[in-house]
Amino acid sequence: MKTKNNFTLVELIAAMGVFSLIMLMVMTMFLSVQTIWKKSSQESQVFENARIALDLMARDLQCAYYEVNKTPFWFKPDTSGIAAYKVAADIQYKNPALCFISDTLVPPNPYCESKMCEIKYQLYGTTYDIINANDGWLLRSATGDKKADGSDNLYNAAATPTGTLKFYNFYKVRVRGGTPAAQVFTLDTGSSDVWEQVIPYVTSMTFECNRRDGSAVAGYAPASTTTSYTPTKTLSPFPFSVRFTLTLLDSDSWNKWRAMAKAGTATAEPAAAVTFRQQRERKFSKTVLLGERGQAK
Repeated sequence: MKTKNNFTLVELIAAMGVFSLIMLMVMTMFLSVQTIWKKSSQESQVFENARIALDLMARDLQCAYYEVNKTPFWFKPDTSGIAAYKVAADIQYKNPALCFISDTLVPPNPYCESKMCEIKYQLYGTTYDIINANDGWLLRSATGDKKADGSDNLYNAAATPTGTLKFYNFYKVRVRGGTPAAQVFTLDTGSSDVWEQVIPYVTSMTFECNRRDGSAVAGYAPASTTTSYTPTKTLSPFPFSVRFTLTLLDSDSWNKWRAMAKAGTATAEPAAAVTFRQQRERKFSKTVLLGERGQAK
């Protein structure tokens, strides 16, 4: 006669305990793998964002337009130390910017009959104590001969009734404000189409423009943000080469840093936020050789 062996309560509890330990180990391993995967994905996205931005800027610059008697090129250096750029309305314009004319591969809309466009790049100037929609975004503006609805892009209907780009007739710069006929390059949308967001989580962007002899171009920084200027070729020449550098954070680090930075003032980043940011930033650079185009030494 067979004897039926039943589990005792102690054996059942022990088995359940072992099963629970195994499940805990599996869940811990799964969560660890998920965390590693998420971090790896964020790191990969940083490199991918940098590649997209650097390639786009390089292609636009390689196709930059140049005239012997005009210099349709404006390099605005960092102006965070100038009083005019510390007021609330103009903090967004404090970072370096690059404005030029290019036979771009990425026009603003499919209606453009010519790929010759006014191209502008800038990093939106962060106000540390207030979060804005453009914080951390590399911005690009492309303005062609047609608007998004297919109509002529008339900068000045009286002078250019066929939609010819205004840079053929003028060369002035202005940070913001004014009428479209008053200047070529602006950092607002006074004489151009809207700014488009390219890549996020950018903490800094710099440009190094050099002449043919290797000397640096200081760039032209308007002392006033609402006055039109006509820079000389000495201050803002067409460069022989341009090196641009981007510094980025991954999305998690960006969100944590931005929350820490809110404890600062409009123009002052808290020390703790500075340390946190510097420990997690990644820097990417690329140099574009524009070459000999008749520039002055």
